[in-house]
Amino acid sequence: MDLSFATPGAKSLTTQAFERLRADILRGHLQPTERLRIQALSERYAIGATAIREALSRLVTEGFVDSEDQRGFCVAPVSREDLMDLTRNRVEVECIALRRAIEHGGIDWESNLMSAFHRLSRTPLPSTPELHAPWAAAHQQFHEALLAGCDSPWSLRLCGLLYDQSERYRNLAERYTSRQNRDPGKEHRALMDAAMARDAEKAAKLLGEHFWATTEIILKAVFGESRPASGARKRSST
Repeated sequence: MDLSFATPGAKSLTTQAFERLRADILRGHLQPTERLRIQALSERYAIGATAIREALSRLVTEGFVDSEDQRGFCVAPVSREDLMDLTRNRVEVECIALRRAIEHGGIDWESNLMSAFHRLSRTPLPSTPELHAPWAAAHQQFHEALLAGCDSPWSLRLCGLLYDQSERYRNLAERYTSRQNRDPGKEHRALMDAAMARDAEKAAKLLGEHFWATTEIILKAVFGESRPASGARKRSST
């Protein structure tokens, strides 16, 4: 029995199914191209088939699930070309948002950014599965705080979607490789310092380099490549 009408503050079953499916796709628990059979998912999450089907349809619109006539649903595939396109667009969109955040962000933006960085710097890197969720949450909070001063809701909405799509690739990479010779804490501090100094050019350059460094790791871990296509990093920072 669906009790969502009796408890106005509770999330609907469709929303519960949507959030749990989305989280499992982002974390790589549901693998790219994996078939999403409604009855099996209903048993897995103890949620009715109707809510599962509606949740899958919502995930199709976000690009996390594919739907084919007569074949049902599957997790959206990943590819080198998609990752490169995703990274290029993320760099362009987030650099625009970052420039606007630096231009329009006030004292509250600065305070929240410093707080988010402090939390991230005190959160252990995810060297074990148990540490992944706290670090991922702190990492997302930092990147959201970095852009929060942007005065364009549409830009921030696009940044959120691109972040989640990128997070799926990053989580897949972590399944195949340990963290490489990289100091993400140093990169995040440099980003914060440039933003606090209101140096939009430097901040945008650092953000592009930060994203492409992650992409290089994913390309090697998931697709067996050592670096992005020639000139990709250079184009991203101009």
